[in-house]
Amino acid sequence: MCFRNYDDFCKALETREYNPFEEQTGWKDRISQKLTWTYQTIRPEMPNKNMASYKAWKIWFEKIFPYLNNEDLVLVWNSLWWMFLIKYLWENTFPKKIKQLHLVAAVFDESDMSDEEKYAWDFAYEPKIIPNLQNQVEEIFLYHSTDDDMVPYAHAEKILSYLPKAKLITFTDRGHFHIPEFPELLENILHG
Repeated sequence: MCFRNYDDFCKALETREYNPFEEQTGWKDRISQKLTWTYQTIRPEMPNKNMASYKAWKIWFEKIFPYLNNEDLVLVWNSLWWMFLIKYLWENTFPKKIKQLHLVAAVFDESDMSDEEKYAWDFAYEPKIIPNLQNQVEEIFLYHSTDDDMVPYAHAEKILSYLPKAKLITFTDRGHFHIPEFPELLENILHG
């Protein structure tokens, strides 16, 4: 979750439950582990993800480029990462062809949020740039759940309206994908 300012972030920390003994792995960790023998996997931790900044993410993201090998590139992005990626690919040329892009619970825009809920101010982009993504990516998968309480399902439908060649995989019981396993995504990476 992202916050507009530091005070909102601190208020959320006050109410958030914390258990230092709770296992901190989720589907992203498990997919990385399962792909280790097949793919080179890089899971960048973006700076200050709770008070995200496009400029800071761009600087950090580009530090990954020297580590990309010559294999087919598969990107897995979730939530706010979509807004970052679409804006980044509009403004910049990615250093290699992207074979697969997997978007999980992607945020289309903030039009359905109140002013108090909006947090992606410098990640915002013009939707008309979305179709250009198809020039840089061979295959696009969208994953969204109709019971997502953070990013409404309508966001997936909006993205799909701009990317008609993308494959939308709909769930009814995954929420915002705070789940330990994601076998459907793993299957699509391996056999997409």
